[in-house]
Amino acid sequence: MAHRRTLRGLIWASLTLRLAGLVLDAFWHAEHSDFDAVTGNEMIEHLRTVHLPIYIGVFFVVVTTALALLRQIERSERGAALPIAFAGALISAAGESWHAYTHLQLSTHGGPLAASVSFLGFLVVVGAMWLSRGGRRRAAEDVDRRRAA
Repeated sequence: MAHRRTLRGLIWASLTLRLAGLVLDAFWHAEHSDFDAVTGNEMIEHLRTVHLPIYIGVFFVVVTTALALLRQIERSERGAALPIAFAGALISAAGESWHAYTHLQLSTHGGPLAASVSFLGFLVVVGAMWLSRGGRRRAAEDVDRRRAA
């Protein structure tokens, strides 16, 4: 049970890092609204600095949800939250990869749609983790009642 809480905590920490990266990105772009990379090297530098926290957050959300899902499978536990969260993490990673690709092409055409797909995946993970809290509490209450009996 403690291991499950640790993994859930790591998933939430990864989501928080991802959100912090999104906030940093939004502030950076608001402050530098005239930014327009004209070379691939300029765009790589932009992605390496401004977007890196997003990428790290996305990576860790994928890793932590995968580890939690594997743990669930190993223990033959049921529940839809972790498979849904992992699927959301993969959607987010795909969207962010697409977004980075469009940036590297020095194109702005697919960027907003790709970023929206990535954010949708983020919301799927958050929603799955949030909704799964109730089931975990009920399971803990059931264990407490059995111990008391």
